[in-house]
Amino acid sequence: MPEGVQVDYPPARRAREQLTVMGRQGPTDPGARARFDAAFAREERRGLMLATAARSAAVAVIIGWLAAANPERGRAYAWVLGTATFFLVTGVLQFWFSYRRVMPAAPYVFALVDSVVLAAVVLAPNPFATIQVPVALPLRYATFLYFFLLLMQAAFSFRSRLLLWTGLCGAGAWTLGFLWIVNRPGTVTRPAIGSDITSILATYLDPNYASKLKWENEVIVFLLVSAGLALLVRRSRALVAERAEAERERGNLSRYFSPKIVDVLAERDEPLGRVRRQAVGVLFADLVGFTTMAEDMPPEEVMAMLRAFHARMEDEVFRHSGCLEKFIGDALLATFGVPDVGTHDATDALACARGMLAALAAWNREREAEGLSPLRMGVGVHYGQVVLGDIGSRRSMAFATVGDTINVASRLQSLTRDLKATIVVSGALVAEVTREAVDLSLLEGLTKQGPQVLRGHQASIEVWAG
Repeated sequence: MPEGVQVDYPPARRAREQLTVMGRQGPTDPGARARFDAAFAREERRGLMLATAARSAAVAVIIGWLAAANPERGRAYAWVLGTATFFLVTGVLQFWFSYRRVMPAAPYVFALVDSVVLAAVVLAPNPFATIQVPVALPLRYATFLYFFLLLMQAAFSFRSRLLLWTGLCGAGAWTLGFLWIVNRPGTVTRPAIGSDITSILATYLDPNYASKLKWENEVIVFLLVSAGLALLVRRSRALVAERAEAERERGNLSRYFSPKIVDVLAERDEPLGRVRRQAVGVLFADLVGFTTMAEDMPPEEVMAMLRAFHARMEDEVFRHSGCLEKFIGDALLATFGVPDVGTHDATDALACARGMLAALAAWNREREAEGLSPLRMGVGVHYGQVVLGDIGSRRSMAFATVGDTINVASRLQSLTRDLKATIVVSGALVAEVTREAVDLSLLEGLTKQGPQVLRGHQASIEVWAG
């Protein structure tokens, strides 16, 4: 173990800055970006399916209402219901296209077709109607509101471009219908110049009058609503991206820290605090004879065994509120009481050591059942003062845990071979566990070995082994 081990912690401030950039540009990591886009594509597809289902339900309601409210009967009645049913059919087709994942441009094509057909249906006269109304009269109805159902459908897709496209298609189709009507012979668009109030009112009441102002209001409001919804969707996607990136970074933190520490790192502005000296529990564990064993194993089996070992030991560290600071090949370093001092850090460190040895014993039983040789591990545990704080440059900051306490834990682990023990702890840790008096049964099985001189130390320290 090198002198003054340094452990990197992701600074929360830098993480927030990355989130801000990501909120504007999306995830910067290519792999994360690809996963993010794939997830959004799946949700867009589900949104389109939900939208078409909602649209079909709305059309069914409208068909029922038209069937009950329309005074026409016979072929004129069938024409009204048939044209309304057309949109029910196109809704089913859109659902099928989304479900089968064919023709990615289908939503845009259907938006255009629906807009054109809707404008034609509500503005063109019913060829089977018993009473033919003036061509301009349908412009006075509130049928333009049906176009907002198309916007509702586009909003479900979570695509800002589809919303803008739907707005343009709806406004364009309505404009084409309006121009077709106003260019028909006999259509009146404005009162004669110099007309008195009576003539103006007579013009407005003329069934052949088509209000340009009404058309302008409808188109402008429709375009503004579609643009506003597109901005809202874009903003929502950015917020979802921020949340996804935050969860990803939180997940990365959870690989190294216990859930308690992850909460601290995620919630505080300066989670690790100022440079300081504090007492922590330090655990150093190492597989005995691993190097010799690995020489006779295929590299894939070596890595698989290491991963299995790391996973089991990691669970124990986190279960006892520790920080997994570093994997060093077949060894690992964990601290207890970082970044905040707890009320039973020494007890947690010793309990973790016991838990790791128990986890290794359970794994060995599995290995023996599979015909594999058992593994042995040595654990050293110490308690003492360390220095904590940010070091490095402005471009690359790291939170370092340094001090002789970490080196002593490594030396205690090496001492397990000489003492033929699985766990060696310092007298300082035993004293602190006794003082905390949380679970004194953890000390059972440890025997006092007397003062021991550790490599690199002139003064001897009291050790216990078990």
